[in-house]
Amino acid sequence: MKMKQVLSLALCGAMVVSVLTGCGGNGGSGSTGNSGESQTASAGEKTSDSGEDVTLRFAWWGGDARHEATLAVIEAFEKEHPNIHIEAEYSSYDGYSEKKTTEFASETAPDIFQIETGLGPEYYKNGVLYNLSETSIDWSNFDENFLIQNGQFGSGSQYAIPTGQAGSAIIVNKTLADEIGIDFTQQYDWNQLLDWGKQVQEYDPECYLISANTSYATAFIIRTWCRQMNAKPIIDDDLNLNMTEEQFTECFTFIKSLYDNKVCAPASYKAPFGDQDQEDPNWIAGKYVCSLGYTSAVDVLSAANDTVEYIAGNMPIMADAVSDGWFNDCPQYIGMYAKTKHPEEAAMFLDYFYNSDEAAKILGTVRSVPPTAKAQAICEESGTLNALTKQSVETSMQYNGVSDGGKTTSSEVTAILNDAYDNVSYGEMEPAEAAAEVVALLTDYIEMNK
Repeated sequence: MKMKQVLSLALCGAMVVSVLTGCGGNGGSGSTGNSGESQTASAGEKTSDSGEDVTLRFAWWGGDARHEATLAVIEAFEKEHPNIHIEAEYSSYDGYSEKKTTEFASETAPDIFQIETGLGPEYYKNGVLYNLSETSIDWSNFDENFLIQNGQFGSGSQYAIPTGQAGSAIIVNKTLADEIGIDFTQQYDWNQLLDWGKQVQEYDPECYLISANTSYATAFIIRTWCRQMNAKPIIDDDLNLNMTEEQFTECFTFIKSLYDNKVCAPASYKAPFGDQDQEDPNWIAGKYVCSLGYTSAVDVLSAANDTVEYIAGNMPIMADAVSDGWFNDCPQYIGMYAKTKHPEEAAMFLDYFYNSDEAAKILGTVRSVPPTAKAQAICEESGTLNALTKQSVETSMQYNGVSDGGKTTSSEVTAILNDAYDNVSYGEMEPAEAAAEVVALLTDYIEMNK
């Protein structure tokens, strides 16, 4: 499929990075240079206190529940600040990060935008994030260590705000699992998924054990495979490639077996739904035992079919793993564009979004469990803290893996891994062939970034 084109895409990505870096080095208030250090906003900048009408753009991705809740928060904020208008730019995740890269290069990015966690360090390095520590945002409701690990990127200043506490998740249709005799509450290894998949096919050939999409399954399987084998990300911050060709071959062989044995629904069938598994008619009809994804997607997945019982399942660990591999951090970040013309107003909105009681009640768990104890307490009291989301976060927190955010989650490396997953799941490449190509492409990426 696309594997042959990835190297040229990576080269294009490197060119865009150079443009972004150039954009970040000179600009006005809040712009950052190559080091990621931010300049403060000038004292003369207008704020909402002046009564001046200000329009901000806010971009995010998600499902309908997240869109509706976020729009309601915007409406509530605008009632309190009638001179600040927020233009909502929302979509699914497909194409979202590519659009942001284009906007950064053309200096047309939104004032406020949601950020995929894996791209946070890259955005910081490229100087497109505003230093939020230099704004009026109240940080007192956040756990200090949680902020250090999520959104500071080693700088000592906050460049992005975590939207919640989250991790990988397996959402299980317990009603169907119990009928078939499958127990996701036990600890199991990867090969158990193959055995369970065969059980499902024997029970009903129209049912599948796993609903998987490329973007989630790549992170869930390939990246975790490396952490469990090596206790390291595929590429670390020192640009070491920590996964061998043999290990990639083993991982891709496992992925191929998931599709050959009909453990996963066919890749060609799943493709039109992107990462929105809840829109798959077969998920809605209860024909999957589980979905691979993130805790932030739990509420929309469970809402798609309210006739069954769902639970958060345990995650697989290989028998000889040197690390659990799974970790809990945050589902996304929200940040401000380094070149926003209205940093004070944008900071006022983010302060409302994260610290106001009203926003906490409205948002509930549409971005997983809220990132502050205050918001969690408000959600529990108001009944908006999704019990299944809370359970899935607690399940992910029992594992001791370390996040591989950084080089492994950069846009170029993610594209290489996604294409490899596609090629293997569609049967267009044999595992060994895909492994050799991935190692070659990742080696080229490392050389270009030295």
